[in-house]
Amino acid sequence: MADDKKKQGKQDDNLINFKQKWEFDYALKQVIKQAPEGTTKKDAKEALTEAAQAISPSEGRTKIMKQALKNLKD
Repeated sequence: MADDKKKQGKQDDNLINFKQKWEFDYALKQVIKQAPEGTTKKDAKEALTEAAQAISPSEGRTKIMKQALKNLKD
């Protein structure tokens, strides 16, 4: 079943669907914007992927993004 983009709401806004390229790319752009200066796209992608593997997607976008940024700073 395809993702119905007409039915967006709080539950959809809070999640990142890593199977959808555009959602991953959007999350990646957000990580790069907040990342320390000099962070490469490759480093940000690895940090985001590691965060997504460590945290359940159901825990939400905010927690995954925070973990990705923490991964970049470590």
